[in-house]
Amino acid sequence: MAKRATRADVAAKAGVSKTTVTYVLSDRYDFSIPESTRERVRAAAQSLGYQPHAAARALASGRTNSITIAVPYSISSHYARVLQAFERHANANGYHMIASTVGHLSMRNVGPDLAELLSNLTDGVVLVDMPAAFQPEIDRLMPSFKPVISMGVFTAPGIDSVTVDLAPGAAAALDHLLAAEPKRIAFISAGRASDGPERSDVLASYTGDARPDAYRDAMTRAGRPLEEIPGSPSSRQATMESLRDYVGAYGCPDALFCFNDDIAIAAYRTLREMGYRIPEDVRIVGCDGSEEGEYAFPALTTIAQPIDEMCALAWQFLAKRLSDPEMPQQRVTVDARFTIRGSTRP
Repeated sequence: MAKRATRADVAAKAGVSKTTVTYVLSDRYDFSIPESTRERVRAAAQSLGYQPHAAARALASGRTNSITIAVPYSISSHYARVLQAFERHANANGYHMIASTVGHLSMRNVGPDLAELLSNLTDGVVLVDMPAAFQPEIDRLMPSFKPVISMGVFTAPGIDSVTVDLAPGAAAALDHLLAAEPKRIAFISAGRASDGPERSDVLASYTGDARPDAYRDAMTRAGRPLEEIPGSPSSRQATMESLRDYVGAYGCPDALFCFNDDIAIAAYRTLREMGYRIPEDVRIVGCDGSEEGEYAFPALTTIAQPIDEMCALAWQFLAKRLSDPEMPQQRVTVDARFTIRGSTRP
């Protein structure tokens, strides 16, 4: 086996000190090194096939050239698209992306868990759809850690944020459903599907999320009853069981307003297995704008989030924050788009 080239080998071939090799290959310009010398060192490293150790490179430069992006859960077509889109921006700018999930976090242990996430060996963290209830812990931890960007449905007051406004799209979706004059419209939430169906109003637990607020407001204005069916954004099977139990106990609503597209797709299968037709018997609206929903039959009416735009903005904010940690807070809000497809057409 060929011997792996070392920093000393590069220094000897280039005729410089090992310290100079370190400074050149970690792109440090806080020391005066002639450009001709830098080129000679790079050429020597390339000819020898020298690759500096990642940890040593990070120690020397103060950067790891990696970014953590944390999503609530990995079993989601929406978050899969978010990870893919953000990774394209990171890779295009010479960074690696490390994905993490935070769906396991609980309020009881959120402080230590968030501290561990924020202290890992990456240059910055992007928190996607971090629950608003976690904000006090984020505020407490922020002064001690690296740049953090919030992206998604919640606006984090104390940090750079890219927020998607679902309210206009959700209101349009519910107006669209009400236009067909249904007797009942139920909301399949991201609640507690594993606990079985409930008719109690747990909408208050979604503080800061436009979907349950829009549902409650629209039903109140229209004089319709509030019906929540607990779903699970991370388990289609749990959603299917909850919906099946609910329909068995209370009959099938005329329309379903679903927390996200994954829940809506689970509803498709459940209702078809129970003999209901979409949209003839039940109209369904999702949220996120997933590719799976677009290619479902009939295609899913949804509230589409501009994922590519959001990820591009999140990367821009993070890059600026990395280069200037003391710059003013960056905030922007983008709009979701209500898209009518076959699942709600007569």
